[in-house]
Amino acid sequence: MAGEWAVLGRRAAARVIDLVLATGINMLVSTGLVALVGPPDTGVPAMAAASVAAFAVYAGYEAAMTAVYGATPGKLWLRVRLVPAGSGGPSARPGTGAVLLRSAVLFGSVLLAYVPVLNVVALMAALYALVSSLADRPRHRGLQDRIARTAVEPAGPGG
Repeated sequence: MAGEWAVLGRRAAARVIDLVLATGINMLVSTGLVALVGPPDTGVPAMAAASVAAFAVYAGYEAAMTAVYGATPGKLWLRVRLVPAGSGGPSARPGTGAVLLRSAVLFGSVLLAYVPVLNVVALMAALYALVSSLADRPRHRGLQDRIARTAVEPAGPGG
């Protein structure tokens, strides 16, 4: 039981590392776009475009790193990995569709960031997706994992 909470703590720390890295990438992309097309206006089309770009960065980071390395940098550093929920052994990796779906559930709220009322609903859904992992025992699968049929577990011997 103590081990399952240790893995959950490593998952949370890995998520923070990945959010810092993805936010840095998003800042670079945003800066590049501003340099390319000029400062954005505050109209709905510009805000919607910014939301789509941010979603592409965050979900793309998660999906690309997992597809190429089997885990994001945060997960690699803290020795946890994403696996299919019905894990097929120590080297099992989730399919591309599962990784994309999981990423979309995690970061879908970014798409609605500039839509009044829906942004609050989307944020609550995103928070539920993360917090729901506390209630699922013993694997602590969040909504994003249950929808994508994935799980995060210790990587390597001894976890």
